[in-house]
Amino acid sequence: MGKLFTITFGLALLIVAGNVQAQSNMTEEQKEEARARYEAYQEKLNLSDEQSPKVEEINLAYFEGLSELRNSNASRLSKYRKFKGLSSKRDEDMKAVLTDEQYEIYKEFQKETREDFKEKRKNG
Repeated sequence: MGKLFTITFGLALLIVAGNVQAQSNMTEEQKEEARARYEAYQEKLNLSDEQSPKVEEINLAYFEGLSELRNSNASRLSKYRKFKGLSSKRDEDMKAVLTDEQYEIYKEFQKETREDFKEKRKNG
């Protein structure tokens, strides 16, 4: 189960990262870095057999929502609000599934990802 989650979440992460950076495609080095960071995160999270399918379902719903959002013709403000709603729902669902320690790891990974994204946007 854990391996299926890892593969699914890893692919989803790369898809989202690719979509987010559609204008400036990720280099192979950046993709490798993202994979390595994700694998380290996955090891730290250490999901149980019971948690893996639940987390996979939460992430799948989130990434499907992001995909719909990306293909939407809605205004930027509307998309932003929808994104915030998707993120809040995902956080709420993850908090219900993960232990307090795992949730902190999850939030830290999100923070690092957000900071990396901002840095890459800033640098071009």
